[in-house]
Amino acid sequence: MWKKRYFPPEVKLEVVRRYAAGELPGLLAKEYGIRATLVHQWATVYRLHGDAGLRGAGRPSQQELAARLMPSAVEESADQSLAAAQRRIALLERKIAQQGLEIDFFKVALRHFETSPPPAEGPGATAPTPSSGRKRNRKAD
Repeated sequence: MWKKRYFPPEVKLEVVRRYAAGELPGLLAKEYGIRATLVHQWATVYRLHGDAGLRGAGRPSQQELAARLMPSAVEESADQSLAAAQRRIALLERKIAQQGLEIDFFKVALRHFETSPPPAEGPGATAPTPSSGRKRNRKAD
């Protein structure tokens, strides 16, 4: 059974920086006793999330909490909230327009069924249609 190893964020950052500088992932993997794919994973996480991505899951540090609560972070989150609200409004407006089209369609369909003759009685019976060209109870000459 393999035991999961823990690497501090500083070690991960060092590996990523050396990889970005051009060192081969296989050589870094041998040096640190890890797989080369892990070097690639750390590099991808670093590219997407920065230093915070290399930090393991768990409770954030006091410095990270303070950085999240700084005014610049609040302003950025307000901008993001505004953009998210605008996207939501546009989505809802499109949905309302789609529902309006559906209501119009169903109004026309209801009118069609209200004006059509009722179905014939009995199993398998079909109602005569005006376009069939047949006349009922016609006497032969």
